[in-house]
Amino acid sequence: MRMKSFICLIIMVAAAAGLSACGKGSDVEGTGAAGNTAGDRRNKSSGGNADKPDTEPAELIFFSENGMSANIFDQNYGDAIRKAFPAYTIKYIQKGNGTSMDDLIAAGTRIDIYLDSIGNYESRLIGHKLEFDMTDSIKQYGIDLSLLEPTVVEAVKQASGGKMYGLPVVSSNLALFYNQDIFDAFSVPYPKADMTWDEVLELAKKMTRMDGGKQYYGFAANNAMVNLSSLSIQHADLNTSLPTIQTDERWRRLFDTVFVRPAQMAGYREGMRALKDLPGLNQFAKEQNLAMLVYLNTLPTSVPTELKTMKWDILPLPVFPDMPGVGSQLASTYFGLTSQTKNKDAAMKVLKYMVSETYQNHIAGKGLIPVLNTDAVRQRLGRDTGFGDKNYAAFLQNKPAPIAPKTEYDAKLVSVYRKQIFPLAVGDIDMNTAFRAAEEEAVKVIAESRQ
Repeated sequence: MRMKSFICLIIMVAAAAGLSACGKGSDVEGTGAAGNTAGDRRNKSSGGNADKPDTEPAELIFFSENGMSANIFDQNYGDAIRKAFPAYTIKYIQKGNGTSMDDLIAAGTRIDIYLDSIGNYESRLIGHKLEFDMTDSIKQYGIDLSLLEPTVVEAVKQASGGKMYGLPVVSSNLALFYNQDIFDAFSVPYPKADMTWDEVLELAKKMTRMDGGKQYYGFAANNAMVNLSSLSIQHADLNTSLPTIQTDERWRRLFDTVFVRPAQMAGYREGMRALKDLPGLNQFAKEQNLAMLVYLNTLPTSVPTELKTMKWDILPLPVFPDMPGVGSQLASTYFGLTSQTKNKDAAMKVLKYMVSETYQNHIAGKGLIPVLNTDAVRQRLGRDTGFGDKNYAAFLQNKPAPIAPKTEYDAKLVSVYRKQIFPLAVGDIDMNTAFRAAEEEAVKVIAESRQ
């Protein structure tokens, strides 16, 4: 025993001196550090009970206001956590009738770990006074934030007033999906990486046409462009708490480029009136009459059956000519302890596991954007989706745009601004009218949120 202790002491001293040491052998360890890769070794805990075996039973209740189904929660999060922590009971409460955050608080139902997307996370958590600063816990459990995508970490700190109310675990971003069958049918070359918005829209003109009694659309963009564009526009001024829709000229550039100009192509507006909406996912994957679509990276897992019937691929988001190599902002999902968390030790071990290389490989394989910046994790992107031959690397090809600073009413402002997309694109109103209406409603929303 003395010799064993002496050897362990030598290993500890060597590690402190910056020398490499062998990790533990199992893929999912009882400590929740989960693995022995380089990323995991650097995320080893440095204090407290973080590295004690997880043999003691613990119950953790997860909740989100985004309405995520229990099935999706288990596929992306729950099942992997249960495998890594078999002694823990992992429960998930789905938002529904009688199970909103207000309902749970009124009923005295505990929320141990809250999860939600940026913009929604801070507004709902802080709005209900459930926030908990994990800054000290992150240090205690040896979670190295420098290994994570910096823009999403900084976004948490900004929204938390310099604190850490959440830990980024997974992200989404925007890319350009294109239907190769349509390009082949019209004998038009495929789009290429690093195309500017002007180049994409010129290409779209060749693809927007009536053919065989069917209206084809060259290009469309999901309304997530409002909050994830590479322009990184704040929805409200942090100092004045006033909406920026009328004061920041970049809004006009964004709406004109992404929503107005594509709709001016022949037949486009007539098709929109029939749809009563912009062309989107249904037209791309089901009707298959949309050549190019800017959409979230989750598109392949949203309509897998339809995508198996067509030739398609992925490219990075088009760029503005004065911003080469800059992609969309990342929309991260944050997980965080709350002021109600009962077993903080168990909760922190789970969160540490969720930013480990083992778990980040798991979500990357599903086509979700990992927050851990290692080559091994990035190379796993999309491998388990059934579409491993597609250009998943496009999601990470360009540098993420800085995440625009958020306010507690940001999610509501996004909804207000999006309301103007269809009437503006279809030509019912002009830009000035649309933005004035958005500003008036935004001012009311902000005032209500601050009461």
